[in-house]
Amino acid sequence: MKYFFRIGIFLFSLFLVHPASSSGFPRHPLQMTDGKSSSDTLHRYIDRMIDDSTFSPCFIGIKIVSVNDGRILYERNAEKLFHPASNTKLFTTATALHILDSKFRCKTEFSIEGKIVKHILRGNFVLKGFGDPLFTTDDLDSIVNLVKKKGITTIRGNLIGNESYFDDVPWGRGWMWDDEPDPDEAFISPLTINDNAIDVIVSPGQQKGMQPSIQYKPQTSQCRTINNGETTNDTSIPPLHVTRKRGENTFEITGRIEPGSLPQKFSFSVYQPSMFTLRLLKERLQINGITVTGSLLLDSTTSSETHGMEFSHPIDSIIHRINKESDNIAAENILKILGAEYFHTIGSTESGLQAVREYLDHVGIDTSAITLVDGSGVSLYNAVTPNTIVGLLMKQHQNQRTFNRFYESLPVAGTDGTLRYRMRGTTAEGNVHAKTGSLTGVSALSGYATTKSGTLLAFSFLAEYFPKDIGLLRNLQDRVLEFLTSFREK
Repeated sequence: MKYFFRIGIFLFSLFLVHPASSSGFPRHPLQMTDGKSSSDTLHRYIDRMIDDSTFSPCFIGIKIVSVNDGRILYERNAEKLFHPASNTKLFTTATALHILDSKFRCKTEFSIEGKIVKHILRGNFVLKGFGDPLFTTDDLDSIVNLVKKKGITTIRGNLIGNESYFDDVPWGRGWMWDDEPDPDEAFISPLTINDNAIDVIVSPGQQKGMQPSIQYKPQTSQCRTINNGETTNDTSIPPLHVTRKRGENTFEITGRIEPGSLPQKFSFSVYQPSMFTLRLLKERLQINGITVTGSLLLDSTTSSETHGMEFSHPIDSIIHRINKESDNIAAENILKILGAEYFHTIGSTESGLQAVREYLDHVGIDTSAITLVDGSGVSLYNAVTPNTIVGLLMKQHQNQRTFNRFYESLPVAGTDGTLRYRMRGTTAEGNVHAKTGSLTGVSALSGYATTKSGTLLAFSFLAEYFPKDIGLLRNLQDRVLEFLTSFREK
């Protein structure tokens, strides 16, 4: 997850950064006592890695526990609060598995208000969103095909987007205003399409000096383009840069793109995604020969439904998307869905968080010792401890009804999700199931690992205020997990 926290960067500059130790991480830690490692060896090895001067500016918290008997194998600052980043999603998805039935599906409905007379719909066409984060333009095309099959050639009414399932708050508490165009911080809406994001693909012009070619995916004429780019080899011109103006779907292209170079893709959040969805629907209807004479309207009232149909996706597919791919908008939508389904009211972030708190209280986790303000971990207002995360992981393991679904939703080291390229070729590959988390200066990794002795461990590794390349922290996490999965108790 990208997060440009300017104040944090300024604070980082105040730290005295010590040079990295010449020795680096200890090598071949398992070559001792006939290949077996004691608990003392585990402590010494992890301590030695963390105490490397590379990490002296940052704050690190770790807890490692045997799941079956609760033995603490290692802990450091486990009771201290940290920014969890996307480890927040563990709380959101664990609650969703508990509250929502395994057969629950997130849906998007469309319905016709009025009558069809001689291929003319005399009435409104309503698209109602229920927060399905997996709804895409392919689903929108399927809706258009169903309209065609009904023989409709003209809609003499409005295209209405019904947003009554969620409240009207589109932005998370504590999210940074200048990150608004970032696709990782898309606007929250009950009518969600393509993760509420759009790709801008920039290709060089046919000749030097020409403007670059711009293509939007999905294709739409609803975006405004300000193209000040140039196809050139002149290095005095800054490199290609694309941005979306805050508060509108206007994209500005500046800088150079070299002749003959490959297209470059840039992704952005979409402003007012519900209205954007309606515009995409209208365009696709028109492309298929269906005229719309009315307006595009957003409504939050309940409407009558005739000839209705829905497109939906199972809750487990969405939980996999949240945890494996660290999808922020999916996490925020599920949080509001939790509020709507648990309290039978309009879905909101606060009602969703209340559902999370009640679930945590139910399983014996002290919610007074942590702070949660969103469902994804984008906000720096979130604060949890390694103790709390490990406690959550332990409780999930004890729940036979949902544990396998939770465990399988986590990224697997060297295999898939946000861990697909990490720990490959080590004992951790295919073994570690864990949720990643990243903000500027923050790196988190929490989940499960199995030792060489067959002991299942729950662990949480949280670190923050790191002014250097975040890859160094990830490497540290990987080395610790490589050690744990090679660990053999006497």
